[in-house]
Amino acid sequence: MYARANRRPSEDPPSGPSVTAADIVLRSERDAVLLKPAGLSSEAPATNGKGPATLLVQARALLAWPEAQLPHRIDRPTRGFVVVARDSAAVAAHNEAIRAGRWTKHYLARIAASGPQVDAGALIGQHHAYLRREGAVARVVRSGGDPSTLVIEAIAPAPTGSGEWHAVIRLVTGRFHQIRAMLSALGFPLVGDQEYGGTRGHMYLDHASLWFPSIVDGAMQRAWLPVDPRREPVDPSIISALASAQPMESQR
Repeated sequence: MYARANRRPSEDPPSGPSVTAADIVLRSERDAVLLKPAGLSSEAPATNGKGPATLLVQARALLAWPEAQLPHRIDRPTRGFVVVARDSAAVAAHNEAIRAGRWTKHYLARIAASGPQVDAGALIGQHHAYLRREGAVARVVRSGGDPSTLVIEAIAPAPTGSGEWHAVIRLVTGRFHQIRAMLSALGFPLVGDQEYGGTRGHMYLDHASLWFPSIVDGAMQRAWLPVDPRREPVDPSIISALASAQPMESQR
């Protein structure tokens, strides 16, 4: 079974973003869920060798699991939940569940219009695209790319940014830079994501909710913090939408 930690916000040391015991959200004898800060690489070390230790390196030391592996990753600029599997058998069990579509990921993004469109509410619903990776970015193409789907479940004005909105996004597929590329193609890129046409500002993308089956007993588990001191201020309707988010398999 999983134990839920009594969390308090941790502070990042001067050396760079890090995870501490306060960032362990769920833990069993075979895996754990950590809350990764923005700016910390999940697994790929800094190219100059001077950046902070990756999440995986820190998690191995923090959990005392020297053979730990990651069944999934989130981008360096993204904060949010990452599952750490204790060993190769645990990561294989999680990978099987991912392939079976039993994981449900919800993200919280802050967006702004890149053109004359002003009705962000029109984004609510399911969106499909074909994505092709081109080096360090992903592009929406007419054909020949990977079929990609996401669902925008809620939109509300961002309390701290005029002309900006928060969006609750459920990933149906998990492609490279999918959210960033598809939001850009929809005309509402992430604020601060200039690589994908966003305006100047602080980029905010948060893997805010994860449903997944336990590899211990098969029961559905959820990583989600109703109160998160490091979450951006959001409209109460956004919190309500996240709170009511359900695993995809319950909707089949």
